[in-house]
Amino acid sequence: MGVLNSLKKIKNIRLLPPRDKEFYKLFDETVDNLIDASSMLVELFDAPVAERPVISRKIETCLTRCNRINESIEDLLNRSQQPPFDRSEISQFNDDAFRIMKHVNHAANRYVIYDFPTSDKEMRELAPIILQACEEIAKAVKALPHDRRIEPYFRAVDRLESQADEIYHEGLRRRFQEIRHDRISLEKRINEVTDSNCVAALLPIITANVEYTRHAAVFFILRQVYEELERSIDACTELTGTLRRLVAENV
Repeated sequence: MGVLNSLKKIKNIRLLPPRDKEFYKLFDETVDNLIDASSMLVELFDAPVAERPVISRKIETCLTRCNRINESIEDLLNRSQQPPFDRSEISQFNDDAFRIMKHVNHAANRYVIYDFPTSDKEMRELAPIILQACEEIAKAVKALPHDRRIEPYFRAVDRLESQADEIYHEGLRRRFQEIRHDRISLEKRINEVTDSNCVAALLPIITANVEYTRHAAVFFILRQVYEELERSIDACTELTGTLRRLVAENV
């Protein structure tokens, strides 16, 4: 009877084959790399202009590392007769992680290229949310070998995604209101002009037009950065969706 009980206990213990451990090690490297890149994105938006190119290059290095890890996972898949999860879901995990990294890198690249004097409120709010989402994903992935009850991490990412949506749309709304205000101000000044040949009368119009043009240009440039940040958090939710399927099919 004692032997039978011992056998039952052994049956319930989940032992990881050596090949499984290789997969989990690479999964951990993937999420650690995402945290590194997203934490540097937070740093980038607070950094002075002179330090930004260095931080941007470090994020690009993370993108290169992500490609290397993805190749290692695909190579292991090709060599493994029985991977720990469905092959297509593991490949999708790779693709989703790369998308997060790609959009983080694009956001950093555009911010540096356009040489903003300083980051705005929405950038400084969105970047930490992306970092938090990557940290929740990392907790879920690191729990996989010993605990499949990782739904709370997914719900946390969903909440962060909703929060990021609000910030993204509020940022666009605020910038668009600036443009609309400038346009109304410009039209008002034009209507107030009585002598179009007087330089003093035209000067306020020229000043208002410059302000309107500046805000319009900033809006279209900032929108590119906003969109990459929004796509980053969207990619985080896509990755959690992949993890949900991966776990559901391998409980």
